[in-house]
Amino acid sequence: MTNFSHRRVKTGSDPRRLADYAALRNELAKLSHPARPDVNWQSVEKRCDALFEQNGVELQSAAWYTLARTHLAGLSGLNEGLSLLETLITHQWDALWPQPVAVRMEILCSLSQRMQQLLRTFSPSDSDYSALNLAEQQLTRLISALQRRELTPLSPLNALLSLIHHSAVRLEKSNSAAAPVVENDPEVVLTSTGISAAPSPETTRSANEVKWIYLVPPEPQLATNPQIPPPAAATLWQPFALGMLAMLVLGSVALWSWSLFQRPDPLQTPLASSLSALPSVLSPMQLETLRQQGPLSDALFTATQQQLTRLSQLPPDWATDYSRQLVKQAQLLWPEKSRQLTQQWQQQVNAAALPADTMNGWHQGMTELQTLADKLNALDEKRGRYLTVSELKSAVFSMMTHFRQTIPVEEQLRLIRQLPDDSPARQQQIEQAGQHLRAQAYALMKEKEKETTAASF
Repeated sequence: MTNFSHRRVKTGSDPRRLADYAALRNELAKLSHPARPDVNWQSVEKRCDALFEQNGVELQSAAWYTLARTHLAGLSGLNEGLSLLETLITHQWDALWPQPVAVRMEILCSLSQRMQQLLRTFSPSDSDYSALNLAEQQLTRLISALQRRELTPLSPLNALLSLIHHSAVRLEKSNSAAAPVVENDPEVVLTSTGISAAPSPETTRSANEVKWIYLVPPEPQLATNPQIPPPAAATLWQPFALGMLAMLVLGSVALWSWSLFQRPDPLQTPLASSLSALPSVLSPMQLETLRQQGPLSDALFTATQQQLTRLSQLPPDWATDYSRQLVKQAQLLWPEKSRQLTQQWQQQVNAAALPADTMNGWHQGMTELQTLADKLNALDEKRGRYLTVSELKSAVFSMMTHFRQTIPVEEQLRLIRQLPDDSPARQQQIEQAGQHLRAQAYALMKEKEKETTAASF
C-alpha cells in the first residue's frame, strides 16, 4: 500500500525569480536541442515539487509536472497531471499565471504535442484500459472548459484526445471478452479547504512520495437550517424609538454642517457669471415650434427691444475690451497659471491687427499724389519746364504701390458686396475686416490710456 505524505498547495504567482524554475527551464530546453540530450525526469519532478511548495501551482510548472510524471509513471502519471491541469483551468483560470491568454494556450498546445510524441512510443496492455478511459474523460472536460471560454487553437489538444480515444478503442476490441472495467476519476476530494488532486491507485511511487492537496478559494455556503429568531418582545420599541431619535438629531446636525460648508462665497457668483457662455438665438426649427404653439407673452417682445438697445450701445471694441478684462482678472486670481493665457491672448490680438507698415500706405500714396499735382501746377508758371514720361511713370507706380498696401474701409466694403451672399470668401472677409477694426480700436484705446497716465504724472 502506498504511503503518501500530504502537503497542501495553492495557486502560484510568477515563479521566474526562483532558482528551481530557472533550473527546470534549462533542463527542459534539452527537448528542443539539436543533439537531443537525455532529460533528467526525476530532477524535473523533484524541482516541480519544490516549486509547488515554495510558490504554489501555476500553469507552466503544472505542464512540466504532467510531462515528467508521464515519463516516469506512464498513463497513471498522465492522469495525475491532467487532474491537476483540469482543476487549475476550471477553478483558477482568471488568477492563473501567466496572464496572457496566448501564452497559456501556447503552453497547453506544446504540452499536447509532447504528449502525443510520448504516447506513440507506449504499447498499452489490457490493464491500461481503465487509465486510458480516465485520461480521455479528464482531457474532454479540460477541452470543454477551454471551449466555454471561446479559446483557440484547440487542434493540438483535440489531436491528443483522438490519439487516446483510438488507443482505448483498440484495447476494447482486442479484449472484448474481458470483464467490465469500472472507471473512476482520480481522488479529487472537495472539502471546505480545497480540492484534492491525488494520483490514481495505479501510480507506482516510493513509500515517501508526496500527495499534493490543491487549494482553491472556498465558495460561500448558505445555511441549510437557519435559526429563526424568537419574536421580539413588546418592550423593544423603546430602544428603537431612542435610536431613531438619535439618528434624526445626528442627521440634522450633519445636514446643517453640510449646508454651512457648501454655502457659496458671495464673490463666487459674480465670478462665475463673468465666465458664463454668451447667449445664442434659437435655431429655425425651434422658432417654428414656438410659432406653432401660439402667441407668446408681450414681456418677451419687450425684452427683445431692450436687448437690441443694449447691443446698439456696445462699443465696436467690446469683444476685445471684454477679453482684456478677463485676462486682467485671471492675472490677479491666478498669477502663475495666467502667464501662458496672457501670451496666447496677446498673440491673437497682434495677429488680428494690420501690420504697422501697411497703416500709412494710403496716406503716403495721397501725399505723393498731391506732390505730383503741385509739380504739374508749377510747370504752368515756369515755361520751358516739363516732366519726362519716365518721371511720371515712377511717381504713378509709387502711388499705386502705397494705395494697394492699405485699402480704405469703404473700398473693402465695396469689394465684399460684389461677392455672392453664400460665398465662404464673403464671410471670411467680413470677419477679417471686423477683426482689423477691433484690433485698431484696441490699439487706439491703449495709446489713450498711456497718454492719460503720462498726463497724470
